[in-house]
Amino acid sequence: MAEGDTGGVRSGGQAQADAFSKREAANEDFYVRQKEMEKLAALKKKIDEHKKHLEELEKNVTETMAQGEK
Repeated sequence: MAEGDTGGVRSGGQAQADAFSKREAANEDFYVRQKEMEKLAALKKKIDEHKKHLEELEKNVTETMAQGEK
């Protein structure tokens, strides 16, 4: 043992700091996951909007081609 060491383990101490660090890291991970989920939801919404737009364009093209054949 080094000079001044009593050999006893303090209550809390490093173990408490580790628990805090783990909790803080878990909170940060949760926050990041939430933000990623929000971004994914926004992207899915945008994809659905683009799909609708493409369907409308396809419908217009089909109608225009049908009118041109008459």
